Amino acid sequence: MNISVKGWCPGVLRPMESGDGLIVRVRPWCGAFSLREAKGLADAAEKFGNGLLDLTRRANLQIRGVTTATLPDLQKALGDLGMLDEDAESEAARNVVVGPFAGPQARALAAELSRTLVNGPGPHGWPAKFGWLVDDIAMPSILDRPADVAFCLMPEGVALRVAGQWLGIAPPDRAIDAALGERPALAPLPCVPTVSRVPMGIAAPFGRLEATQFRDLLSLAAKAGAVEVRLSPWRALYFDTAVTGADELGFIVDEDDPLLRIDACPGAPSCRSSTVDTRRDARRIVARGFAGTVHISGCAKGCARSAPADLVLIGENGRYGMVAGGTTRDRIEGYIEPDQL
Repeated sequence: MNISVKGWCPGVLRPMESGDGLIVRVRPWCGAFSLREAKGLADAAEKFGNGLLDLTRRANLQIRGVTTATLPDLQKALGDLGMLDEDAESEAARNVVVGPFAGPQARALAAELSRTLVNGPGPHGWPAKFGWLVDDIAMPSILDRPADVAFCLMPEGVALRVAGQWLGIAPPDRAIDAALGERPALAPLPCVPTVSRVPMGIAAPFGRLEATQFRDLLSLAAKAGAVEVRLSPWRALYFDTAVTGADELGFIVDEDDPLLRIDACPGAPSCRSSTVDTRRDARRIVARGFAGTVHISGCAKGCARSAPADLVLIGENGRYGMVAGGTTRDRIEGYIEPDQL
């Protein structure tokens, strides 16, 4: 098995090497895990990894600290949970983000799309990070996110967006065919779908979960009558019923918490590309009371955030390059040492 493939996202069948071991990314079907599946992931992270899990910008969940010795047992455990794809190519093709508030019809569309991507003749030859998005006009929450193809379920049918342009509305049973190139006659859009105000979910600082902490949250959810946990691209969790007490487990439930304005990648020592402890330094900035949005990146790749931030710090040889109101792709305006933050 090649575990050093570059240029695409890691998976269960093709993990990625990092500073703390192998990263194994698990893609949920239809944007959600059942509580049984989620508990199985927490148990697997503790038994076969280092007990840490990450929520990602693609609404996936990563198990960290896996080794080449524990990887086969982890894969078997996920297979026993019914969470293992047939092969790495099918797994990579199933790159579908689903809005956490999508209703049954939209999620059925996402399930059909996922099956088509896995079983269809063409998708395995597409670009490695070709991305799909499915949302619901009842409470659209992810339509502002980048995707090669986006669907939005509407009363009139399924709105289709390709390469950033809304093309029109397809009949629900023809929407996937339309996205794959078989263009049926599309009805005009009555309005361009836009994102609603998103209710606060249950967030983890920097998207990092501890296995025990996650398991305790799932226990609270089960007692509240929840059946599943839905993931989001902003690294917050949503259950299908109200869950209280998450803040006592170290989760963020206050939408004004300053940590929510900071995106920070794992940094050193977890990532080999980083020479700075990004999350330690993120907490330093919070303590200083910085009022804007912040992106702290261990290197120029900018994995934690693609959108501009008021302050961008880019790790380089143990210090940070600074960018005001931009991204890691912009020209560095000056440098600062971590202890000066």
